[in-house]
Amino acid sequence: MKERIAYVDAAKGLSILMIALGHITKFGNPVDLWMASFKVSIFYIISGFLMSYSGSAKNRSFGEFTRKILKSLVLPYITFSIIGTLFKTACIYLKHKPADKVFETFLDYFYDSIFLKGVNSMWFIPTLFIGELVFFWLLRSPKVIKAVYAVAGLFAIKLSYIINSLFQAGGIFEMQPGDAYDNIVKLSNAVCKGLSAAWFLGAGYIIYIFYNRLKSPGIKLSTGILLSFINLVLSQINTGVDFNQMKEGTHPYMFYICGIIGSVGAILILDFITTYIKLNFLDYWGRNSLIVMCTHTVLGMRTVAYEGWKKVGFIPKTGNMEYVCECLVVLAILLLIEYSIVEIINSKFPFLIGKTSLYKEK
Repeated sequence: MKERIAYVDAAKGLSILMIALGHITKFGNPVDLWMASFKVSIFYIISGFLMSYSGSAKNRSFGEFTRKILKSLVLPYITFSIIGTLFKTACIYLKHKPADKVFETFLDYFYDSIFLKGVNSMWFIPTLFIGELVFFWLLRSPKVIKAVYAVAGLFAIKLSYIINSLFQAGGIFEMQPGDAYDNIVKLSNAVCKGLSAAWFLGAGYIIYIFYNRLKSPGIKLSTGILLSFINLVLSQINTGVDFNQMKEGTHPYMFYICGIIGSVGAILILDFITTYIKLNFLDYWGRNSLIVMCTHTVLGMRTVAYEGWKKVGFIPKTGNMEYVCECLVVLAILLLIEYSIVEIINSKFPFLIGKTSLYKEK
């Protein structure tokens, strides 16, 4: 097994922290716009980096590759889907809701899991799984197929809207919400997000080939700062970005530009920094990003942190800088809670995330 790359773990850590903070903030503000521009795409691009670095997709057979992602992605998705569904249902029961409401809640989360919408933040896992499978196939496809996908992948999200419209009122296969229509929409959305993820995976894979030739720390830092600054400016223009909700923003083409330059800019800066110092904080959350993704909203920890701080602090009702600072305090509380969960899972229940012992893959 190749050694871990310090800036990769740091980048994953940055990504999961931005995702968690984005789940805390409720008002649009410049920080949210900046984070939304690349906080999800950087995870896919980093996955492409790792595939290029390790050769895990190119040098393995389909069976070997599939077993790997079944263990690292599908198993955690199944286990935490079960845990999350039971937890959400139990919460409704403990609120003394009618039995039909409790059963309805169970079915809602059950179908969300089965049709790959995922329980809360776990939507990300099926998209990464689909994206990696699609990219595995693309690597072995003729160049013309790769070239076509390089363009077609840009329209994967729009494809979901076309598919959904077929089952809406007036569509060819018209269905009413609540029928099978809802589940078809969930599945098609997950697949299309996975196809978009494959595009970013491919971008990361190709970028690493050239990135690996860049050796000068000074050039890395200056280029990283420049790309990050450009992304900061563009992110304030392309408002309304939300990968999960398949919103590309007011200027869809910027969704892809910002996703790449924001991610590469952050990676370059982190690469420079980790050359001289170890970013233990980001490294820790990067290594344990899967656990955070599967627990911070699924088990209600975000709500506990947010509502708890509201009882002892003050959270403004407008998205100003004071609001952002208060949300950072909530994030700090959430991370304290998540730290306990991460340590418990790693030490007592590593099988939940496809591991056999504490930090075995370190």
